[in-house]
Amino acid sequence: MPGAISTANGMSMANMEKERWVAIQKKTFTKWLNTKIAARDLEVKDLARDLTDGVMLIHLLECLSNDTLGRYASNPKLRVQKFENANLALDFIKMRGIQLINIGAEDVVDGREKIILGLIWMIILRFTISDINAEGMSAKEGLLLWCQRKTACYDGVEVRDFSHSWKDGLAFCALLDIHRPDLIDYEALDKSKHRENMQMAFDIAEKEIGIPKLLDVEDVCEAPDDKSLMTYIAYWFHAFSQMEKVENAGRRVEKFVNNMQGAWEMQSAYERRVRALLKATAEQVETWQLSQFEGTYTDAKAQAAAFADYKKGQKRDWVAEKSDLATLLGNIKTKLGTYRLRPYEPPLN
Repeated sequence: MPGAISTANGMSMANMEKERWVAIQKKTFTKWLNTKIAARDLEVKDLARDLTDGVMLIHLLECLSNDTLGRYASNPKLRVQKFENANLALDFIKMRGIQLINIGAEDVVDGREKIILGLIWMIILRFTISDINAEGMSAKEGLLLWCQRKTACYDGVEVRDFSHSWKDGLAFCALLDIHRPDLIDYEALDKSKHRENMQMAFDIAEKEIGIPKLLDVEDVCEAPDDKSLMTYIAYWFHAFSQMEKVENAGRRVEKFVNNMQGAWEMQSAYERRVRALLKATAEQVETWQLSQFEGTYTDAKAQAAAFADYKKGQKRDWVAEKSDLATLLGNIKTKLGTYRLRPYEPPLN
């Protein structure tokens, strides 16, 4: 008898844990869905009940895909209209490559909660997580690898899964610190304060990064649901990936501006040096034209010596300067050509 009681209690505990995970999924998926349809000023309060007419499901899919599903009953009263809406949504999902096994319009219309949760999870996988790819891995493995690489250098953090590895909040703090060290000081954290650290990370992520709180601290600290946690962490991935793209774009713009500045300075230097060379040679020509030849041997010898000095000194300097200017002009044209900018044409004067 004690064994039977123990087994019965064990099953009861297992059922309670399963129901808790269902509740967490429902809460998380509802928040996720609302972030996607917020642009249409819509809100879902009960995931199972509010999707039964198919309208919210259609709105969700249109927001996620930036596409339209066509005509549908926007305010269905009849069950057949709800069926048509649900079928329209499910057909669209199938067209997007999502395999629906044992999920039909009747499940949606009848508000079968666990089946609807499964449907929403497949939508999350397809539209939020499937594009996370690392070295040919699956979406889940790719997201996990991203987390591992970002947190590898932090003491006390070892991300092995989407459940127990996150319970102390340090992995979230590490993700914040690696991307935005100005928002958090990881080394100064009291590593024993799990809930406080996690709450701080959630608050900062929402306020400073714009990552919605899909989960509550207690959802993660006790026994995290992996699907709910993946959904939330995917938000972190996309937010920080977008941030890195913006930073990379900023660096590219900065590099472009610096190159343009360099090209402009090179053009200015080229024009200044060309004008100086032309002025110097013109003055030398004018000097020769104005010079007088006295017709004496001494004068001829002096002018010949002066010209020899010119060839050994000033002329060589000018020839070298002319060669340097040709190289500089080539560099200017190459730099502008690299960025496909208008070719540089030196002024005639």
